[in-house]
Amino acid sequence: MAKFKCPTTFKGIKEDKVFEKDVPFEMTIKRADEIKANVKKKYNIELEFERLDVDEQAEEEEQEEIEEEGE
Repeated sequence: MAKFKCPTTFKGIKEDKVFEKDVPFEMTIKRADEIKANVKKKYNIELEFERLDVDEQAEEEEQEEIEEEGE
């Protein structure tokens, strides 16, 4: 599980929970990506989560790995 916070309040349907603005929460990276994609598709809004459990360099490396896997 990764630790995130979001600058926007949103409801996690699968979690049956409202995630409040700027309140830290835990969820898998895969689920966070799924939520962002669903919000983009349904509302055309770019929802961004801030990772709280890794430093910026590690996050960039992880994102590069994810992109490479998708190719």
